[in-house]
Amino acid sequence: MDINKIRQISKYRSCAGHTVVPQDGREMKRNMKHYIEVYPELRKEEKVELFAPYDGYISVIRADMADKLEGELWIAPDRGILSFLPPFNLWSISFEHMQPRKDLRIGSKVKAGEVVGYASFLVEERTDPTFDVIYGTLGIPMKTLDNWNSPFGNLDSIFNHMSDEVLAQYQKRGITKENIIISKEERDQNPCVYRNEGPYFSKHDDPANWIELK
Repeated sequence: MDINKIRQISKYRSCAGHTVVPQDGREMKRNMKHYIEVYPELRKEEKVELFAPYDGYISVIRADMADKLEGELWIAPDRGILSFLPPFNLWSISFEHMQPRKDLRIGSKVKAGEVVGYASFLVEERTDPTFDVIYGTLGIPMKTLDNWNSPFGNLDSIFNHMSDEVLAQYQKRGITKENIIISKEERDQNPCVYRNEGPYFSKHDDPANWIELK
């Protein structure tokens, strides 16, 4: 994404939103993805482009307003002749709350830097102007943890997988791997607090969950 369009990013293992954890339960009561909040004037359709971070292919694509997710896109790394296999246990990047490019289908090949869609803000019930970025693997079947259905086998922060060149752009704006990633040990000692029985947390807007770009 264009860093100049981003207001703030939630920390990895934050207490923002709802619980997002691997299926095996080795980490609980935390959000292991990043929410990306854009500036108010950009909260319109097709204003915030999303780019493929590497050469790969579309392994999952959804665009069903009935699930209140606008759309979802998974990009798996190019595996040559093995690209036709299901992407389970394959580390991939996912964008959620987005509008996929209309010509893309499962199996479509994409190049690093290619526009694959746009952040979307169509669902009226949503109060936060964010889209989601996830780096992880898909597991099967889904497993319910604290009233949330986890599809993930493993999860990691995208900031652990950026090139030095890309990471340097974020460092200039005040984001480093040290301040955007909460360690497992720190979160284990300071668990998030649910509203009711979960999966949603009680302090989504707490500044401790976010890093605002300078």
